[in-house]
Amino acid sequence: MKPEEIVTTFMFYMFNVWCKDESIMLFGENLGTHVWNKWCGYGGRELLFYANLDQQRRSKIVARAIEYYNR
Repeated sequence: MKPEEIVTTFMFYMFNVWCKDESIMLFGENLGTHVWNKWCGYGGRELLFYANLDQQRRSKIVARAIEYYNR
């Protein structure tokens, strides 16, 4: 997958699929709730949200986006 396809997939995922249930599914109840609350705190500033995640969390969300849209 080309880098621009990965970015596009991530952005579609964040706009169309990302929700509290997805966050909990990826990270478990406690961390998932924390990540969701962090997302809500950024109020639509997806790039700032992404920039403030550690690399492990970034990788999980991107991998999930690719998995979701490559079904």
